[in-house]
Amino acid sequence: MTLAVGLRAYLLAFCSSGVQGSYDVIAGYEPGSDVVQHSRIDLDQKEMEAHLGASPVDFAKAKAIYQNGGNSGAHASITVSALAADAAKGAEVKQGTVGVGKMKKAAAAGDTSITVTYQSTCREGGLSVQDTSGCFTVAGGALTVGGADIGAPTAVTNKYRTLAGFSTAAGKKMASWPDYIVYKDYFKVEDYANQRVLAGLDGTGICAACDEAAKVQIAKKTSAYMNVWMYAIHEMEDAIADCQAGCIDCNDDPVHAWDEGWAFYAGSLEGTDGKSSGKLIYALAEKRCTNYGTCTAADGGAAVNEALLAEFTKGKVALQQGKCADVPAIKKKIVEIMSVPLVQGSLRYAYKVAELQGGSKEYAEGAAFSAAILPRVHACDAAKAKIIADNMNMEVAEADRMKSGVAAVKEAFEATYKCLGITCAHVGGLIVQDAEFYDGMAPCKDADLPEPAAAAAEAEGTASSSVQAVMALSLWALVLVQVALS
Repeated sequence: MTLAVGLRAYLLAFCSSGVQGSYDVIAGYEPGSDVVQHSRIDLDQKEMEAHLGASPVDFAKAKAIYQNGGNSGAHASITVSALAADAAKGAEVKQGTVGVGKMKKAAAAGDTSITVTYQSTCREGGLSVQDTSGCFTVAGGALTVGGADIGAPTAVTNKYRTLAGFSTAAGKKMASWPDYIVYKDYFKVEDYANQRVLAGLDGTGICAACDEAAKVQIAKKTSAYMNVWMYAIHEMEDAIADCQAGCIDCNDDPVHAWDEGWAFYAGSLEGTDGKSSGKLIYALAEKRCTNYGTCTAADGGAAVNEALLAEFTKGKVALQQGKCADVPAIKKKIVEIMSVPLVQGSLRYAYKVAELQGGSKEYAEGAAFSAAILPRVHACDAAKAKIIADNMNMEVAEADRMKSGVAAVKEAFEATYKCLGITCAHVGGLIVQDAEFYDGMAPCKDADLPEPAAAAAEAEGTASSSVQAVMALSLWALVLVQVALS
């Protein structure tokens, strides 16, 4: 058994034993808080994909679940008469025996609105099949908060966490996060991911000329691999910020925010062991490892997910111990490893289009994957990013798609591996079957990879400075000789 496989087995066994806490395990990770309902965002993605896979494709229903949700983060905004007393965060809220929830945030005496997180079943939003059996209603009678009667509500609005919201709120929530800034600066808009999903759903923007197959791929892959991908990073950044601020019991305390990052990365469909059929980035890593020979030898799981499980666990422990300074480096490594499936997906579909007669569907898949990683590539080397974009962007004319050939695109990606923080072994090689690689798609060698452009420029600057220093010393020596001879 290899060390990596042994670590995965140990972590799965340790987490599943329940000795660390009583919260439900998600894909091998035992959170330090309850994030089950957060993980259910993948049920929205699943329904969205079901509508996009229907015959005929139902873009309207896909857009409804994308924008309005229904499976994750159910809460009610309720208008009431002025509160007679303060209502504490977490206090139980009931409406008879039907609606049950907890105060999402505290309210003060005199307030006329409360926000309540559902514990009973209230599934509306954009779901095509709804269940309102546990919803608070205007006609449902008086509410109690912590057992105290506060009268009947005059208005109730049910809201949900949404895939769209992961991107539309990014400009406000992530304005100072460095990873988000890289993407915003590259795409020039705050809700770059949302705009690309809507382009696929509506046939506008980058998909103004898309056929149906291409629109489907742009919409569903962008939602999972851009909207959710960045929001998982946001939660890690939030955890670090909370830790540094000394926040312990606040709504988004460090461990809870960190746990949310894993919940959004893996999703609920992966079950406790990560061997189910998910819809988010965890599932993508599992798929790509079979294409690239980067699965672990023992259980066949993705090496990427094994590494991330270890890093997320390390980060959680560091936060629990208040070791805030240790977490940014862990987060950085996680972002680097999370980038691997995006690179693998980009190269896979680049090859399909260039060499295997891939059509609009395959091109759109490659465009979605490459868009999800291009901002990081661009931050490393703008020239290499341009090569990829000129061959893989959705805006590229059909006749110019992959015009430079897959070798050029592969080289452009590989030239930035060191800067991206990944290795040739991380990515692997594109497999035909067994251990046979497609022509030109064997794994690269790290020793052959160039140094990051920034590092090369720094080295060049250092070398130039050294030459100048030597020249200056030589001139000074010459002056001294001339003085001695005079």
